[in-house]
Amino acid sequence: MVQSDQRLKTLLDQLINGSLPVPREEFRVLYDSLVNSDEFFVLKDYAAYVEAQEKVDALYRDNKRWSKMCLSNIAHSGKFSSDRTISEYAIGIWKANPVVIGDPLEPY
Repeated sequence: MVQSDQRLKTLLDQLINGSLPVPREEFRVLYDSLVNSDEFFVLKDYAAYVEAQEKVDALYRDNKRWSKMCLSNIAHSGKFSSDRTISEYAIGIWKANPVVIGDPLEPY
């Protein structure tokens, strides 16, 4: 796999060939881990990662589209709020009932 992708081969070689401004052996453990075991499939996913990063880069350069996507993402993230999570923990795990608090703008 490494031999078939010149970008990946160059990247890995740079970890150990002295081209980085660190001692030559600084990244040897990382290099050996990737080349000899790669238990998290970092190298297998490299081409897909580069392709995805190129798409993200192109989207980011289109300011109007990027902003629209950001706003849409924020608008649809409500399900993942901490309020919801804490409420689910309180009811489901701690068996605590919600306390209803009146309108903070109304007088006591």
